[in-house]
Amino acid sequence: MPITLITGPANAGKAREVMSAVRRHVAHGVQPLLVVPTRADAEHYRRELAREGVVLGARVERFEGLIGETVRRAGVGEAVLGRVARERVLARVATGAGDGARSTPGFVRALARIVGELEVRRVTPARLQAALRAWETADGGRAAARAQELGRCFGEYRRVLKRIGRTDHERRAIQALDGLRREPALWGATPVLMYGFDDFDGLQLDAIETLGVVVGAPVTVSLTYEPGRTAFAGRAGTFQTLAPLAVEHRRLQARAEYYAPRARVALHHLERSLFEPGAVRVDAGGAVRLLEGGGERAELELVAGEVRALLDRGIKPEEIAVAHRSPNAVAELLGEVFGARGIPYALQRRVPFANTATGGALLGALRCASDDGEAGDLLAWLRAPGLLEHPELADRLEARARREGASSAAQARAIWEAEHWSLEVLEHMREAAARDGAALIERATRELEWLFAAPRRGGAAILESDELDEARALAAGRRALGVLSKLAHAAPELGVDAAELVRVLEGLEIVSGERAAPGKVAVVDPLALRARRVRALFLCGLQEGVFPAGARAEPLLAEEERRRLAETSGLRLGRGGDALAAERYALYAAVSRPEELLVLSWHAASDDGASEARSLFVDDVADLFEEGLEARRARRPLGAVDWPGPGDRPSGARPRGPLGPLRDQQLRDELGGHTWSASSLEVWASCPVKWFVQRMLRAEDLDPDPEPLARGGLAHAALRDTLEGLRERVGSARLTPARLGLASELLREALGRRAREFPLSAAAERQPGLRRRLEADLERYLEHAAECESPLEPRYLELGFGFDEEEKDEAPALLAPSLSALDLGAGLRLRGRIDRVDVGPGGREAVVYDYKGRNVSPAAKWVEQGNMQVALYMRAVEELLGLEAVGGFYQPLSGVDLRARGVLDGAGGVEIECVRGEVREHAEVRALLEEAVAAAREAAGQAGRGELQGRPRTCAYRGGCMYPTICRCEL
Repeated sequence: MPITLITGPANAGKAREVMSAVRRHVAHGVQPLLVVPTRADAEHYRRELAREGVVLGARVERFEGLIGETVRRAGVGEAVLGRVARERVLARVATGAGDGARSTPGFVRALARIVGELEVRRVTPARLQAALRAWETADGGRAAARAQELGRCFGEYRRVLKRIGRTDHERRAIQALDGLRREPALWGATPVLMYGFDDFDGLQLDAIETLGVVVGAPVTVSLTYEPGRTAFAGRAGTFQTLAPLAVEHRRLQARAEYYAPRARVALHHLERSLFEPGAVRVDAGGAVRLLEGGGERAELELVAGEVRALLDRGIKPEEIAVAHRSPNAVAELLGEVFGARGIPYALQRRVPFANTATGGALLGALRCASDDGEAGDLLAWLRAPGLLEHPELADRLEARARREGASSAAQARAIWEAEHWSLEVLEHMREAAARDGAALIERATRELEWLFAAPRRGGAAILESDELDEARALAAGRRALGVLSKLAHAAPELGVDAAELVRVLEGLEIVSGERAAPGKVAVVDPLALRARRVRALFLCGLQEGVFPAGARAEPLLAEEERRRLAETSGLRLGRGGDALAAERYALYAAVSRPEELLVLSWHAASDDGASEARSLFVDDVADLFEEGLEARRARRPLGAVDWPGPGDRPSGARPRGPLGPLRDQQLRDELGGHTWSASSLEVWASCPVKWFVQRMLRAEDLDPDPEPLARGGLAHAALRDTLEGLRERVGSARLTPARLGLASELLREALGRRAREFPLSAAAERQPGLRRRLEADLERYLEHAAECESPLEPRYLELGFGFDEEEKDEAPALLAPSLSALDLGAGLRLRGRIDRVDVGPGGREAVVYDYKGRNVSPAAKWVEQGNMQVALYMRAVEELLGLEAVGGFYQPLSGVDLRARGVLDGAGGVEIECVRGEVREHAEVRALLEEAVAAAREAAGQAGRGELQGRPRTCAYRGGCMYPTICRCEL
């Protein structure tokens, strides 16, 4: 029986021809086998055949199903080596030369691809070695060493498979096809029809030739191809291979009736003219549209708005598709955006085993069994659902481990076991790893099953949709561990240690999500739509480097090396070809699928603001239509908060506008009676949203204090101890040149004593350097203060006011003595801790000092720039201590200029060194204090009224928003 080849452009009726052939076979009492590219295609055509009542007369399979049928009929019974086992064998043979780098996952997978190709081409190890010797001879011994290593690996791989009694997928398929070549009657007369393919690999071409030419079964091959067109240049080789095998070749012409009437002119013109020189421009009408987002989120929000509008018009979700060259890369963001707009969608993606709770916990336990486990590995295991009755214990462990710089699993485990119970499971895992690979695999299998069952034990609950990935992880893990166990028993040298087992499990992936189905918008790769049509298609992510994707270099043998091997020995590895031509076809295949609407989208920048170029494919499409298409493109700026798309916001969609105002009356009442700190008021004045995030939503910090903050804490404590020590020794805390030596000695003692209480860094190796730098800076400050010889006496150090008893108990040394809160009127109560209050010789005048790591603005700009702390502390000294505050200064502790900056009342009778212009009239100083108090009252009043507004011009230190994803506020 002949091979029938049906070719033509995308919309030429090839599906009609193939389905007519299926019906004819069924009508004659023959059960044909329809082969399509994807599972979604198989389900689609099964439903179509079911509607026609011929589902029991035909089978619909993917190509793997066809190969499975050839294996069954040829009677090939040899056990197959699965992917995990194959990669394990290849990893072992690749390290035979002692180069551990060759067992990396990337190298092993590249090696697996070449081995598979050698099997399909029926190349034996002997033939490969002969080809490599011919190459080496022709090149004067300059053949790549990795090519020789390839020959060694392939030969050893074959020997291992023979010893353990296994074969691989490709070799089994070739054995089955060869069996049918020897005995064609084994296949019978079952017709095979292939639809939806635009290209075929070596194994698929071998199967077509075997069944159609050698066996003589009726084989119909549908191929999207049209000679002479640029879009099909990447498929010419496949056509030239199939054409001589075909007895009948039907060339179908393009047909326009597959498009909706209103879109027919534009979409048919696009299909016929894409990439063709000299094409005329036509009016796109509403059939082709362009969307440009400022960032990736903005682009997907535009797409979601348009999809939502189509659904609201009554278009069924299954009639809409969203295509992206890398759906996995945008899966999470797309899910968030589509979910917010109530769009039902189906997206299947591959998720690493390690990204599931069960898989991540098992990998964490295995890493803890080795000496290089990290604290994060222990936490991943402890955070497995159901393992801890109180999961917050793991959070506390993480906080303490980070603050103490405990980076290894052993250090974190020691912290845990000092406070809680012994982690015997990890010890059992370590003991199993020390015995042998089989024991480790058995222990890992038990732990995997326990981790999955822990949160469900005794419940007998049906898994919810969000739990299915955990079940898939359990199944994938058990399969992989079972395979490794069998390998270890069949060939002990293939056993694994803990590190190797981790590498194997890290390479596992599960298929998450669901395929395209009725009631769901399909999110797919463009080539997944080759065998189906949709009413509307959104082709997203049209960026340079994404679509078209760049050519990928071969990891083992470069293209030039493969060419030389083919020239010298006749052995051709790889199909070569033009990567851009393949990408052009992918675009053609996508844009020819919609019947009514095609939307192309891209983004101008990343969500971090980095510029990104749009794909030239957009220009290729736009050049076919009138210039108004570009001008009419919809745009959405980066960080936009309005509802994207036409129509009103759906009732189920949550707005993503700016935070605030606060509407919860209880929260507003609490803020109205809140006791504020001066720094908290300063944060609110700079940006209420920043205050809300940092002061209201703040959880317990997991990370150690930032190094500048830790430095400030130690500096404050050391200076307090130094001045207190000076007062105890000589009766006065005032710094003079005569007391400088004693002050320096006290400073070094205080730094040493306080070092454990205020670690300068979580990295132990950084602490000595940071401490030396701080000590040098504080020594310079002491020298500067001694040279100034202030007549004032430091009377109060770390003076606290407004703290309750519980807060005093937490840090009694720093907060005592503590005074009551300061009432500033209008319901504002203030608390704080004043670094130093110096008192004049008369005992009535006081000057306030606040230590800073750097200089701040002059007093005239305090309120304008949000620095009101010293002014409010001056009022606190007057109200709570009964002193007259005649000055207030910010004192830098580092930098070139150590002069204090602030304000001094010229009428106060105190004479100290000041920067020019800081001595003011009494009325000016009083007005400055009142201005600061008024600003503080206004900030507290705004909080009490719930006026939560973003202020991106003053939020960050040099302007700009610190929390744009939360605030969503535009300048």
